[in-house]
Amino acid sequence: MPLSGRWLGLALVVLVLWLTFLCRIWWGLLNRSKPDVRLGVRDRFTLAGIGFSVIAVGALLLLHLSWISVAVSQHFGVSAIKVLSSFLFWPTLAGLLFSAAGSGRRRFFGIGSCLITGLWWFSLAMTAAISIGAAPITRHPTKFLIPAGYVGWVAVKHGEMKAPPLQINSGNFICQIPPDGLLVTSSPLEQGWAKDEYFYYSQDGSTHALVETGWGRGGMIWGNSNEWLQAPSGSTPVQITEYFYVGPEARYHHSVDSNESRRRPFNESAGQTVPNSR
Repeated sequence: MPLSGRWLGLALVVLVLWLTFLCRIWWGLLNRSKPDVRLGVRDRFTLAGIGFSVIAVGALLLLHLSWISVAVSQHFGVSAIKVLSSFLFWPTLAGLLFSAAGSGRRRFFGIGSCLITGLWWFSLAMTAAISIGAAPITRHPTKFLIPAGYVGWVAVKHGEMKAPPLQINSGNFICQIPPDGLLVTSSPLEQGWAKDEYFYYSQDGSTHALVETGWGRGGMIWGNSNEWLQAPSGSTPVQITEYFYVGPEARYHHSVDSNESRRRPFNESAGQTVPNSR
């Protein structure tokens, strides 16, 4: 999961100091490789190992810099994260092998750096995969405003060009769900991690928070998922519809057991259905 706030600031400071330290070690080893001071083969392995370590830490620093703002993270996108992942994984592996085959005490800096870099990246990637099943980039959080008393499936169709875009308030996308449970917008669905919020809203403007929990803990938000409508060429998706269920856990299980279609959002409290969204 991407870091933020003080933890992100602390991580950036640590990475900058770490990168500076490795660069000084690498530069010191490089200055030894002069005509009058010939490095051995294992010394060159150590030099290469530290150099690969510098590349890996630099890529890790760039990844954390992308989390400074949502705009920067979204500009990077998944493709750039995959490139950074390559500059993390392969130099880390190469640096570990070269440093292990090198000589001198400085090779242990390369070994330790590569091990820490690999574990750092692995923890971030695994947390992101468990949380959102995507690369660790950040997006704007979304605040869902649902009519008070609504129980049933909610669908938000993104990428409908003739529909209005979502409003942004204090850095949050505002999704005000209509009474029928189907919201259509031209705004694309951003990829990445963020903490969304769900509320019941009343006509007088008051709101009541809806919690998203695990099984048996009194949650009111369930079954979050996305459905992709591919372009005719089969490349970039034209539309993405996100679904989630609002209501007590028992009602959600009943909806799943009865094979209630997500494509026809249903407000159980009002007895309303809407036509198939596709």
